[in-house]
Amino acid sequence: MTKEQYAKMLRDICEIHKTGGDTRACIAKYTERYKYVYVYNDDIFKVLLGNPANEAVTVDFLNAVLKLDGADCIDHVTFANPVSPEAFAKTSTSDIVADDQHKDRIVLEVQHVNGKSYADRLVLYAAKHVVAGRVKGEDYCLRNLNLISLQMFNGFPRSGNYRHSIRLKNQENEVFYEKQTITLVEIPKFLKGNFTKDNSRLALWLRFFESLNDETVGNAVVDPMFRLLQERAKLSTFTNEFLVSEAMKMGDHNYELYVEKARAREEGLSEGRAEGRAKGRAEGRAEARREMAKGLRDAGVSISLISKQSGLSENEILAL
Repeated sequence: MTKEQYAKMLRDICEIHKTGGDTRACIAKYTERYKYVYVYNDDIFKVLLGNPANEAVTVDFLNAVLKLDGADCIDHVTFANPVSPEAFAKTSTSDIVADDQHKDRIVLEVQHVNGKSYADRLVLYAAKHVVAGRVKGEDYCLRNLNLISLQMFNGFPRSGNYRHSIRLKNQENEVFYEKQTITLVEIPKFLKGNFTKDNSRLALWLRFFESLNDETVGNAVVDPMFRLLQERAKLSTFTNEFLVSEAMKMGDHNYELYVEKARAREEGLSEGRAEGRAKGRAEGRAEARREMAKGLRDAGVSISLISKQSGLSENEILAL
């Protein structure tokens, strides 16, 4: 599934769920059409690489991103916030956070939006994990931190590299602090750039992720890690409860933004115009729901039923 296809599926599930329809039938329809989920969706990525059952996959991917080999390799990880397709809808988690065999902290996340606060967010995340990793009883003894950001945009557009390792350094490029590293991986630059001869483990992983997203991966995958993730990324392995929960979290604006950005790329328009059109369409949907809810309320339909059908809270309906 592409990002837009996954968003369309969630939107359909959401609309059917609100009206009390058969969400299982809706999901079954998409399962017949698509074999795999969209890997880079935040919550899907957490389920695939933040799940203890997939630890071997996560370790292999982390070693690839951090370019670790031999004795330096991560051997195993302990997840600070483990998730699974069954339990995730009932839990709250923001990143994939794990500690390796040395108790060094590793944070792995996906960044979709290149906003003004993007760099601030990464630095803030790093600061929080530095504090959390402080050795108890020793105020100034900190553990190593590797914060990895997989980006759906180019953070360094003038650079020919798609992977960037960032540390505190002086003007002579000497490392001042070795215990904190931020690693950025620019996904679009890798996919659209001239990296066909790059056969690093990271490049192989990124190509495999893309083959899942565009449904071109075959059944004869040999690599054991890729084969394992291939099985776990099948749409059919995700429960109805998980997908309904995901669908209900998707607001009108997010859905319209997915659709409008895809349309903008096809028409050669700027993403700024797509943002504006998405906002307008989302506001139109929201206003239509409010009008429907108000009409049903005035007609004497129970507030709880209106809430279920419209997606508005009971307080919002009473305030109309």
